[in-house]
Formats: sequence, structure tokens, C-alpha cells
Amino acid sequence: MKNKSVAILDIRSKEVTFLLGSKGVNDTFVFSGSHTETYEGYSVEGFIDEDSFRRAVLAVITSVRQTYEGVIDELYVGLPSCFISVQTKGHTISFPSKRKISSQDVDALFESGLNDLMKAGHCIRKSGMYFTLGDNRRYFQAKDLYGVPTTMLKGALCYYFVSETFYDGMKKLFASFGFENVQFIPSTLAQATYLLSQKRREGYAFLLDVGFLTTSISVIYGNGIVHEESFNCGVGTILVSLMEEFGVDYAQAEEILAAANISGGSFPKDMQFALESGERQFSVQEINDVIKVGLDVTCERVDNFFARYYKDKKAAGLLVNPISVTGEGVNEIKGLAEHVSKRLNRLTEIVYPELPFYGKPSFSSRIGLLNAALTSKEKMGWFSRLFGGKRK
Repeated sequence: MKNKSVAILDIRSKEVTFLLGSKGVNDTFVFSGSHTETYEGYSVEGFIDEDSFRRAVLAVITSVRQTYEGVIDELYVGLPSCFISVQTKGHTISFPSKRKISSQDVDALFESGLNDLMKAGHCIRKSGMYFTLGDNRRYFQAKDLYGVPTTMLKGALCYYFVSETFYDGMKKLFASFGFENVQFIPSTLAQATYLLSQKRREGYAFLLDVGFLTTSISVIYGNGIVHEESFNCGVGTILVSLMEEFGVDYAQAEEILAAANISGGSFPKDMQFALESGERQFSVQEINDVIKVGLDVTCERVDNFFARYYKDKKAAGLLVNPISVTGEGVNEIKGLAEHVSKRLNRLTEIVYPELPFYGKPSFSSRIGLLNAALTSKEKMGWFSRLFGGKRK
């Protein structure tokens, strides 16, 4: 591909986006092509309609290829947390005598830890929360270890797995579209490392990604995911609740949700919202109540998640850190972050790419993935230059 662009496929629970991009100046990006298609989506159980997904992927790739003059043969695919199992492991390797740490030693640490896990499935990626050299200092970037003499290398490591059936199926699908070289990236990890500063991630950070059909809550430490869970709720479930409560169709439910704002407190009982058609009116307070009840389901699942992993007093102290909120839900449900904050009694902050046009939470996934893909490509280019094209 020309201009050092990368091709990414961002899979969300309502849309898929195919995007070509490269690095610009001042932490910006240059886009060579982009197309988005809706499809039936996925739940925590998997794709709702695999044929719908295939058609959407074919449509976005075909659309971009028709207007792009370069060759697109490598693809980075962002996988949502619904399809990924995260395993963490503290692992140590020792050396017979003191030696200066190299990238090969860090690779050996990860490989040795993976062999010890004996986890079923295919490992699509590895990352480190932090590393140590036998002392109390934590290194959050592997490159900071290089050249440091030691007899011991430790790491708090993260491994990201998908089932072999899913992996084989996805590889065959993309091979049928002409992509033999396919790299899978956990979407949550890509978002976290792009949206949250290194300093924020050196303490426990929390990321709530509210999508259309699914929502995920993740605990981030350093450059790894500590815990993660997805559940079936999001913008779509709110729309269904509005349809059922007020007897409206899908388009009318979208109109109601687009006009609502649940951050304004209570409203006079006689305040009404009228559809553009003028056919019907609804109580603003009742609309907000339906939206809040739907969001309460999400809040309850998040609260249960924290209770399960951070119920002891020592761990509970970590919960003073704010929850970073992103995803389509932030755009489409006005007041979402404020409601989550009140229900969970936690500080929240909305995070999104600080870019022109793409500066919305709904773009967090694709921009985070683009950044991760470019970073991976840059690292592989460095290894190729250093080792003559072979990664040792």
C-alpha cells in the first residue's frame, strides 16, 4: 500500500467500517478511503446473522477498493470484547548470568508464559501490564528495559484468545476477499491505549464502551486488560423499550431518542414531545423514565462487575478512579454519562478522539484501531530493518 497506509476493519454491533489511513502531522491521520455499512450486528453469543456480516464486509471493502489506486493486501481487524477471552499471568524467566535485556528476551518471556497457560483457542495478541527486573520498579514500556543488565525478567502479562473455529472462519472469510495477511487486534485494548494517557493507565483505568447492541466494561492497567465483560444492552435495547412503551415504530423511536436529554433532571408533568408528523405527543418525563430504566440495566451489570472483582476493602480503593465512557451510546443517548455517574456513585468522563470530524465517541473504536495498526506496522518495519526481514 502506498503512503504507508494501513487497512482496518472496525466491527461494531451495528456497523462495520473499512478504513485506509496513515500517520499525519501532530498526532493526526491522513485518510485514503472509508466506507461504513450496517448489518444485523452481534450479541455476546456471537453474530446474529453471519451472512449479513459477510455482505456488509464485502460491501465496505469493494466500495473503498473501487476508488483506491494502491494495492491493499494486508488487513487489521478490530475484534470486539464479545469474541475475546482475556487471560492474565504473572511470569518470570531467569538467565544463567547477568545480561542486557533485548527485544528477544521480552518475546521469550511472552512465549514462555503462553506455553504455561495451556489455554484452548488461538492467541491473537499479547501485551504487558508492566515488567520488572527483580526489583520494585515497574517498567510500563518494554523498550525501557532494553540494554538494562539483569539476571531476571518478570512481567504481568495479558493474552487475548479467540476460539479456533472463529479464528479459522474469519481467516477464510478475509482470504476470500484477497487478504492473506490478517492481523487481529482487541478493540478495547486499541481504544484504551489511544484514548487514555499512559499516566492514567499506570493506575487502574476503567473504560465503558456503550455500543448499539452490546456494552463492555474493561479494567486497564499499563498496556493490558485486567478484567473485561460484555453484556447485551445498548442503544438498541433503549429503542426497543421506547417502541414497546409508546407503541411507535422504529423510526419514531429513533426520533424520540434523538430529541431526549436525561441530564436535565425532572420536567413538568404537562411538558410534551411531539413527533415531526404531529400525529402523537408523549410526556417528556415518561420518555426520560423509559430511557433511564433501560440504562439502569447497564449500570446494574457494571455494578455487579465491580462487586465481583473489587469487593474487598483494598481493591475497592481503586474505584475512586473515574470511569471513561465512549461509544455510540454517548452520542445517541444524551445525558448517558451523567446518569451512569449518579447510579454508580462514580465519577465519569467522556473520551473520544481529539481530531477534526472524528472527534466523537462513536469514532473511538475505528480511530483507536487505526492507531494500533499503524503502531504495529511501524514496529514490524523496525524489526525488518534490524533483522533483514526476519523476526527472531
